[in-house]
Amino acid sequence: MKKFKLLELEIYMADRRRENPILFYVNDKELQLIIARMRSIGIRNRSAYLRKVALDSYIIHVDYSYLKEHSRQIRMVGININQIAHHLNATGEIYRHDIEAIKKMLGEIWQLQRSILSSLR
Repeated sequence: MKKFKLLELEIYMADRRRENPILFYVNDKELQLIIARMRSIGIRNRSAYLRKVALDSYIIHVDYSYLKEHSRQIRMVGININQIAHHLNATGEIYRHDIEAIKKMLGEIWQLQRSILSSLR
């Protein structure tokens, strides 16, 4: 009986139209997610499902490089505000130009924030 199954498998494999295997590994959680998604759309054959996903799906790449610049500028504003606070704590005095500098920096942050939000629309 076992020899018959092997012969049947060999005949099936010889008649195969797809001859290039792709092998990759997943962990238990990923496998369960794949199985759940297969079931949700009614596909039982794992190869057919993975082939369909690989060939017909879209990869969305989101460029967040502008956020790096935004974060850098916010960090710089934070450093400047921290220096002003240190001066205030050391001398007990704050100068009008320090307050104006803080207001200017906060304005820059809001301007960056608005530009980021408008680019996302």
